[in-house]
Amino acid sequence: MMKPIYIFLILILVANQSNATSQIPDVLFFGKDTLYFYDSPLDKIEGIGGKISGLRKDEFVVSSDCWKGFRAEWRIIDDFLYLSNVLDCHSKKPLNPLLEEILETKFTDGLIKADFVDGDFWAGKNQVYEQSFYTPIYKQEIKFAINEGRIVNSTKIESIQCDYSEKEDLKDFILKNLNHNEMKEMKEESIKVLVNIKSDRTGKIREVKIEDSTHSETNVFFKEAVMKLPCRPVYFNRGKYWYNEESIYLSFKTKEIKEYVR
Repeated sequence: MMKPIYIFLILILVANQSNATSQIPDVLFFGKDTLYFYDSPLDKIEGIGGKISGLRKDEFVVSSDCWKGFRAEWRIIDDFLYLSNVLDCHSKKPLNPLLEEILETKFTDGLIKADFVDGDFWAGKNQVYEQSFYTPIYKQEIKFAINEGRIVNSTKIESIQCDYSEKEDLKDFILKNLNHNEMKEMKEESIKVLVNIKSDRTGKIREVKIEDSTHSETNVFFKEAVMKLPCRPVYFNRGKYWYNEESIYLSFKTKEIKEYVR
């Protein structure tokens, strides 16, 4: 049996998972949608990580974003969950024969019926990368209630979107709401601003801070303009409100600012 190759020699166990590196997720194909499980249904098999590692005869990588060294792919067909693939996280080498040995069953037409899976499993689609630091955040979530592999119920959660989610729309709003008459003439070709925005569970902005700026004398004007935004997007994690804080980098040409003089 070959030993796994560790990318990091020192492995730090972190009790608070929100501070740990997020893991490469299992993929779920559901109709035309591709979702990502927050937790792997394979974990319902006791000691699955050690069992697969123990059967592997190849060298493989265990990294901070894939402690187990593998991920799985699943499908929902006629309200039933099926396992379709188990793959090495990095080489993508198929590990299906090892699962067949562990489960003492064979893949049929590329699938194994996941009747060993029970409980509630959350999956998301359309990841919001600017919110996904240590925990993946998605625009849509689905909670699947599963009983011996059968989907007995599902609950959908949609994020609350805002008209100014896109950066160009945000820039346009800020330009229109800057107090141009109070701003001094600038000789430079551009202004760069890093804005931190905190909003509540309704999308209402509660705090704005200019973290960095090439023209500090304009900070107060940009802060006032951002505070006038009617909303920010609201996201959820496992159905619960996700604390919303954004740091947005914006760049304005001085000629753009002049065009909006009131």
